[in-house]
Amino acid sequence: MTEPTQPSGFSDSLRLFDSLHWTALGLSVLALVCVPLIGKGLSATYRRRVVWALILFTVAQEIVDYANRASFRELNLIQDLPLHLCNYGLAIAAIGLVTRNRFCFEFAYYAGMTAVLQALLTPNFDDLKNLTEYVVYFIHHALIILFALWNLVVDGMLPGRGAVARTLLCIVAMMPPIALVNWLTDANYMYLCTRPEVDNPLLFGAWPWYIGSVLFIGWALMLVAALPMVWLRRRRAK
Repeated sequence: MTEPTQPSGFSDSLRLFDSLHWTALGLSVLALVCVPLIGKGLSATYRRRVVWALILFTVAQEIVDYANRASFRELNLIQDLPLHLCNYGLAIAAIGLVTRNRFCFEFAYYAGMTAVLQALLTPNFDDLKNLTEYVVYFIHHALIILFALWNLVVDGMLPGRGAVARTLLCIVAMMPPIALVNWLTDANYMYLCTRPEVDNPLLFGAWPWYIGSVLFIGWALMLVAALPMVWLRRRRAK
């Protein structure tokens, strides 16, 4: 079985909040603000066209991601199965974008405003071997939040009561089968075996305690993300 590759010269040169990181964050925020606002001003027909264009773009960036990985190493079971939370999050968010499914929207919103946002702010640079992988990383994660914001701003959707609990329970339910895959392949999907090497003060503790701390902090952050949704629901009710 192919072992994970070591950090490259490119990844060694990366730093949190260096000029490249700020550029990636700035472009991500620009897309997150502009795309939903533009979509809100479009007719229903053009909105659907934009939705499908976003889906095609999502598929294209996944193809670029895997083609790029294959260009500098062999694809393998340890690193390349789509079993991280961001992989699930993007698939679920895409379904929510197309179908306007409420649970998919809730999951994308709460996972996006917590785990995905943390991934954008404190990426694991050891996993980013060249500029293409760096760019795709930010696109992939930003799309999850973008799709949730489209549902919120353009489609007028709001999370229902109990959405935080449903999202957290869904994440917990993912863990046992992913843990089994990790055991069979000696992988670390969803970082269930080893904590990610990121500079994040919200991630602390040794295995397995950091998993519990991540779930607790994630729950707390989801409650914070729920506050504007509660306000919007009350405003709509009036």
